Amino acid sequence: MDTTSNCKGCRESVRLSPEEIATLFRNTVQDVDLPLVTVEEYEIRIEHCRHCEALQYGTTCKYCGCIVEIKSKLQHAKCPYPYAPKW
Repeated sequence: MDTTSNCKGCRESVRLSPEEIATLFRNTVQDVDLPLVTVEEYEIRIEHCRHCEALQYGTTCKYCGCIVEIKSKLQHAKCPYPYAPKW
C-alpha cells in the first residue's frame, strides 16, 4: 500500500529535521502554554505513530497533515486514524 501519496499537509519535497521540529514546537506550542501529556504518555503515543502505516516522511500523519512529534505531545489532541484511533 502506498501511503506517501495522500498526505493532507505536505509533499515528498517537504522534510523536517529534528532541530526544525524542536524549533516549531518551541515557537508554537510552548509559547502559548498548551497543556501537554506526560513523558510516559508521549512515548506511548509516538510509538503508535512510528509504527503506523499513515506516517509519511518520518514526521507527518497522512490523515491530518500534522507533525506527529508535536501533535502527540498535546494533551487534548486525538489520533485521526479513521474509525479506530490508535491513542
